[in-house]
Order: sequence, then structure tokens, then C-alpha cells
Amino acid sequence: MHTDDLTPPRIISYDEEMKLIVEAIKKYGPKNISAISRATGLPAETIRYRIKNQLKEMGIRFHVSINYLKLGLVRSWLFLDFSLQVTKIIPEILDLLAKRGYLTYYARVIPHGYYIAIPTIPYSALEKYKNFLDELVRLDILKEYRMTDLQYLKHLSLRSEFYDFTTRTWNVPWSKLDYETKKEPTAIQMDYSRVPIDKIDLLILKEFQINASQSLTSIAKKINVPEKQVRYHYKKHIEEGRIIENYIVRWQADRYHLTNKYLMACFLEFSDLTKSDVSYINSALERLPFTWMIGVSVDRTKLISQISMPVSQYYDAFTFLADKLYMFKGRFKLHVIDYQKAEAYTIPYESFNDNVGWFTDLDEVAELFREKAKASFPSHVMDYVEK
Repeated sequence: MHTDDLTPPRIISYDEEMKLIVEAIKKYGPKNISAISRATGLPAETIRYRIKNQLKEMGIRFHVSINYLKLGLVRSWLFLDFSLQVTKIIPEILDLLAKRGYLTYYARVIPHGYYIAIPTIPYSALEKYKNFLDELVRLDILKEYRMTDLQYLKHLSLRSEFYDFTTRTWNVPWSKLDYETKKEPTAIQMDYSRVPIDKIDLLILKEFQINASQSLTSIAKKINVPEKQVRYHYKKHIEEGRIIENYIVRWQADRYHLTNKYLMACFLEFSDLTKSDVSYINSALERLPFTWMIGVSVDRTKLISQISMPVSQYYDAFTFLADKLYMFKGRFKLHVIDYQKAEAYTIPYESFNDNVGWFTDLDEVAELFREKAKASFPSHVMDYVEK
């Protein structure tokens, strides 16, 4: 709503207002109301109401994107095929991995039943983690696994130019999408610089992952640390260290109210790629309005991408991808996600202390799994036979 001295102010529409707010949130975050107000020219009260009530009702969610490399952590792409005998305790296994085994995301793939996962692991523990997974295979908890370390992973935001906030519908010009996409694809580059961190920093980051809209005052109460100390850590460690890369705005369609029937989520997994293949696929996926995440392996031969869309858009979306990526048809897999069996976790703060930094107790976790396997195998086999 910025004007010059000669042009009378124009009353902007509700949809235009919402687009301005969403684009400002990407830059300043949802809690910096004053910065959003300055950037958009909208009153702070209007912005606060739009964010707290109306965007939330639309299923618009806000997230922080953390630079895990700066924290000494590597994310990996993990294929997990569990043995039939442990089917009933898979949720327990995955929850324990999230608590003590650096797991930050998992999802069951339908109709096949295997799982894909993303652990976030300290550099120093990568080999130990693979040995741990080997042990789970030996214990017959896993039939097999495949693990690929990711050098690069980025999250993408809602493309507000293709969403009508008045009608709450998508309006994607598929036939001319390449021309409608104004900005160039993001370059694939990494920031390897490490920054000093402590447990308070991780607790603050964890809280922002849970709710990116909350204030530092609220976080201080939740983590039981004096507010002055929290503000110092946020300013000196997190902000100046650029640990939070940016803010992500996503359309999630309030998936629980929609009972998951109107959303389709999947991962695309491309293999045997060249460097130019990776750049081309990255460019095509960035143009797709429903791409949530793109990751590239350390050796640049594998690319993964997470996509989430309303079912009404899936035909056009996959037709767009087919037209752009047909030359890779023998080198990619489609993993369709079961929303009811998917979970995202915060940064693995419980596996860090200020004396030693990141630590692993995977031997103890393996022993716990060994005991669970002993207890569950007979009853699970019997349950399976009875069914």
C-alpha cells in the first residue's frame, strides 16, 4: 500500500493484503509484527488478527528453517523396511529413535508399508549410526535399510501468487507456469561454518520449531530460563550465528479437519544423477507450487523432494512433472505418504549436554530394541497367524 505524493492511495483487496502479509512473514517471521507493518503499510492490529485468526483457519502454518550444518549435524535420507514380527511395535521403535536416536521425521509409504525417515545426526556419529542400523537388521527388527547422507536440504514456502485468500482456493496457471515464475531457482550451496552452541540455544530452537509465532517471553517461561538470558542467547548465538536461515510459510489445509482425504503427500527420489541433472531437477521442482523440500546427497547423485498438494491438483501437478522430468523416468521412485503414520520431531536437543556436546547412546538403544524384539516376536507371530 506504498504510494508517492502524486498518486492517490489505492484500497487494496483482502487477497492482496494477505499476500503482502505472507511475503513479509517469510522475511521477518510471524512474531515481528512491527517489521511486517512497516514492510506492508498495514496497521499492526490488522496484521495481528490476520495471522492469529484468519491465516490459522486457512491451514497456513509457520515454521523456522534451521541450518543444521552450523550445529554440527547432518541430515540423512533413510529407507526402513521393518520385519513383519515387529509390526505392532513400529510406533514404539520410531518414538524411541526420535527420543534417543536422532530421528526427526518418519512416514509410512502406502500401499507398500515400508517407511522413509530423516535422521539428523552428528558428523562424528555417522558411522556409528550405520553400525546401529546393521545391528537392527541382525536382530531381525529391520529386513533392510538404505541410508544416504544429504549435503544440502532446503525448505520452500507457500507460493502466495497462486493462492486466492478470498476463496481459499489454488489458481495455478499450469500451461504457462514457467513464464509465471519470476524468480530464478535458488542456487544449491551450503554454509559449513560452525557456531558455538549450548543447551539453552537448542531449547530456544526447539520451541520455535514447535511454534514459530511465540515470543521470547513465552519461551523463557516454558524452558524455565530467565528471560534476559534467553534474549541474550537468541541475539548472540542464534541471530548473529544465523542458525535460523529463514521462515517457512506452508499451506497445510488443516489436514486433521479434512481427515486427510483431500491432501496428497509424497516424496520423489531421483538416483544416478549428474551435476547438471541435479540443477535441472531442482529448477523444475522449485517451479512446482506444492514442493515443500528439496535435498541433495553428498556425492550429488541423488535428489529427494517432498510434495504436498490438494487432491484436486494432483493430476495437473503430476502432468507438469511428467512433462518436465520424463527423461528421468527410469531413475526415480514415488513414495506416497500415509498422513496417519507420519510424524515430525524437533531438533534432537535431548542428545546434547554442555560438557560433551552431541552424544549418542545407540548401544543402549540397541539393547532396548533387543529386549523388545524378544518380547514381541512370539506374540506377533501368533497374532499374525490368527488373523
